[in-house]
Amino acid sequence: MDEHLDAAVTVAVALSLAGLLAASLIGSRDAVELVIALSACCAVVYVGYRVRPKARLQRAARIGLRRGEFHVVYQPIVDTRTRHCVGVEALLRWGHPKFGAGGPGLFIGALEGTRLLSALTCFVLREANNALTQLPFAQDWHISVNICAWHLLEDHFVEDICESAGPMLERLVLELTERSCVERTSRVVTALSHMRQRGVRLSLDDFGTGFSNLDLLADFRFDYVKVDRRFLAMRGEARIQFLKSVAALVHTLGAKVVVEGVERAAEHDVVQRSGIDLAQGYWYAKPMAVDQLRAFGSATASINTLQDGTGTELKA
Repeated sequence: MDEHLDAAVTVAVALSLAGLLAASLIGSRDAVELVIALSACCAVVYVGYRVRPKARLQRAARIGLRRGEFHVVYQPIVDTRTRHCVGVEALLRWGHPKFGAGGPGLFIGALEGTRLLSALTCFVLREANNALTQLPFAQDWHISVNICAWHLLEDHFVEDICESAGPMLERLVLELTERSCVERTSRVVTALSHMRQRGVRLSLDDFGTGFSNLDLLADFRFDYVKVDRRFLAMRGEARIQFLKSVAALVHTLGAKVVVEGVERAAEHDVVQRSGIDLAQGYWYAKPMAVDQLRAFGSATASINTLQDGTGTELKA
């Protein structure tokens, strides 16, 4: 395994069966218990250990990847002026009844720093590439995939992305968080340079929620900057002024602004008034499976179709 066992160990010595019972209560029901009776000294030694929740999740994810428990859904990204779909974001989902029920936000963090997260990224890329061969995607549609900071620092990052993405590489947009590239190490710069040479575009995800280092925008020449929904949820004119400022800055650097989490018509109106280029959210379309995306792409390239009843059936 690539991770150390994360476990709590309990050792207790009891002089009676009652003491043994009390000691065993320290462990959890998931504990693997070993009880050794030392008849020579009339004592009982209780040794137990329990695997911590994070380690249990990692083990379940490793098994789940082998068993096919993971799948990918796709959320459309639209042009805010025309409301035409211009791309999709590939999103990972886990069918585990406990660990996957709350969405990737609850299990991705527990997998950070492990090789399993890079394996899942490659899985998403392969699934998206397969979807591309099945679907009549418009030529201008791009496919966005999130990558983690740990994977970006690995020696085989470029090879992983190229092999997993296949022919999709020329349509690929890699979404990085500010934390992924804030250190500007030579390895990060070289890896992203190789990606650019292969036609891959870059997106800075969750702009404004992390280090807010504006130098990143110029140093890495991002093609897209994605603004987190929390700024769209601001009250009054403050959110419009903020979004306008971000749009002006990003446009100066030759990139486009993406806003995620648009859930109401009023929020779409705010996005349009702010000069934001692209958007995604439930108001346009929820994440959908491949077959639903096929129907979505065949029905129309315009979000207007989502408002006439057809879109209700397409939403996942």
